[in-house]
Amino acid sequence: MVLPIGLLLSFDAKALDPALNPRLVVLSLFLIPAFLLNLKNPRFPAALNSLPSLLFALFILIELLAWFYDGRRIEGLVVLLKDMGFYLLFLVAASQDWTAKRMNFLAWSAFATLLIILGFVIFEDLLPNWRGGFADFPFTRLSGRMAHHNLLASALVVLLPIVLIQTKNWSRVLASVLLIFALALILFTRSRSAQLALMAGGVFFMLSYLLRRRIPGFELKRRKVFLLGLLLLIPLLLVQYKVLLPNTGDGKSLQSRHLDLSSTEKNFTTGERLKIWDYSLAMIQEHGLLGVGPGQWKSEFPSYGSEVYRSRQGMVQFQRPHNDYLWIWAEIGPFGLVVFLLFVLVTLVLVLSNIRHYNQACEALIGAAFLSLLVVSLFSFPRERIFHQYFFFLTAGIIHSKALAKADRSLPDLKAAALGLAAFLILGLLSIASLERWRGERISRKMIVAHGDSDWEALLRFKAQTDALDFYPLSPVGMPMEFYSGLAYLNQGDLPSALAEYQKAYQLHHNNLQVTNNLANTYTLMGEVDSALVYYRRAIEISPFYKEGILNLASTYFNNAQLEGAYAVLREKAAVFDDDRELYEQYVLIVLKAWTLEYEIDLSTMAQEQILKWHYILAYDVVNDPALEYIKARALNP
Repeated sequence: MVLPIGLLLSFDAKALDPALNPRLVVLSLFLIPAFLLNLKNPRFPAALNSLPSLLFALFILIELLAWFYDGRRIEGLVVLLKDMGFYLLFLVAASQDWTAKRMNFLAWSAFATLLIILGFVIFEDLLPNWRGGFADFPFTRLSGRMAHHNLLASALVVLLPIVLIQTKNWSRVLASVLLIFALALILFTRSRSAQLALMAGGVFFMLSYLLRRRIPGFELKRRKVFLLGLLLLIPLLLVQYKVLLPNTGDGKSLQSRHLDLSSTEKNFTTGERLKIWDYSLAMIQEHGLLGVGPGQWKSEFPSYGSEVYRSRQGMVQFQRPHNDYLWIWAEIGPFGLVVFLLFVLVTLVLVLSNIRHYNQACEALIGAAFLSLLVVSLFSFPRERIFHQYFFFLTAGIIHSKALAKADRSLPDLKAAALGLAAFLILGLLSIASLERWRGERISRKMIVAHGDSDWEALLRFKAQTDALDFYPLSPVGMPMEFYSGLAYLNQGDLPSALAEYQKAYQLHHNNLQVTNNLANTYTLMGEVDSALVYYRRAIEISPFYKEGILNLASTYFNNAQLEGAYAVLREKAAVFDDDRELYEQYVLIVLKAWTLEYEIDLSTMAQEQILKWHYILAYDVVNDPALEYIKARALNP
């Protein structure tokens, strides 16, 4: 129960993601002795054989099948190991006897964690950056060592009900003072998902506790749960096979049903998020019942969601859909999502049953904490964050522990030894993977600095340090390590080495625009025109709005005397440059003049404005007319 403080303090500012892997290391190392010591707990067999435990074990089995089906990639293995680790955490929590004394200690632990978070916010975020008045302060930049203001706000929302479990009056007064500051912070960060979760948790607590005597009894039979799973599966399959939502993939199928938010496309707002969900559904509908594979959403999304404004030029690569349920569905398929939802629904039913049975406020508060995370998961990504997932599985374990029948028999020695060995191997591998990824992120930060300084020797030296990291093929922003070494070799003029590195990078992430474009550039410099054209076209296939790739493709055609092909590309992609035409129009003028001159049509004496006017008519109004004939008719008869 002191683990939340340890997780919070596990933070490395020198890593690209300062919170993720340091906290995963601490969690995995903590769970090794915690799980092994728990094996002889008399309550453990009941927790292991409970319906929620079996449901989450089935979820992991489906995830394992999806990982094998996807080709057993390293990124997917890390996700799989992490989910196994949290399953073991759930078993540990569900095996405990959560007496009033333990619950009170948990509340004090949450209180201390909340106090430390607020301390970090004040001394690391507020005071060093306070400039001007209160109204001008950028509260959306607060993180409190949670990496993002939305994650900070959602962490506060989860902690609030747990803090209120304290039973002594004086401690409740102290907690209430602290909660006022936390509530103000949630408001100032303007995190809509956290505010909605706070309201949902508050409403749940009030209604469930006030109406606790009227809560009906629930009987969780496995047959009923199975039938409920079938009911949940039907709408998912209807969407999966395009009976429902058949027009996904244009970024508008969800917006048209909710809000018209097209004017907000340049910011990460609700409009952009709805587009990401729409493209995620398109990804789901194009893959089978086992999804794209664990950890593969970020690698597959660019080929679906490049229309999202910030990802068009490859400078922003979305790593998650900002909806944990869509994330699960996309990566491991509808069966995985249904089983996960059954785990959640069974937990919610048990919350109500516990409130009815124990008639205590703490049961409703634990339920409010659990429910708030479910609401946040609709709009954010707590599934990725270790601190949030810890509380998700801790609260789920507490809820299930309260519903377990009393047990007085431990596991047989042989079974306990087998489970202990399996858990040791899983958690040991998870700790090694997270340590490697932590080290890789520290190196990646140095590589980015070396890249910015054009220090190619240092870049190669840092890249060599990542070669021994088996669990770190991609950086947190989805960039293969070989991209940086390829860039260094390219700038040093070592084209064969650059090509070899970019080919490796492309195998790791075949939808990365920068990798694909640089691979094509390398082929161009080596004189392998046909290969260059293949990868330039591939870059534009990934993102039809990729300006650099469009101009590179046109240039490659032009430099190899394929002038008609060069102009065809520029004509087809004219709309992409509507917001910035200067460089594009230079390309158009050069290509058109050279191409028409081959047919003895001299445009050098024509006004550039007139040539461009003809071009835009060809691009927008008469898109099917032969360009050469159109220009020839007007140039010879002005």
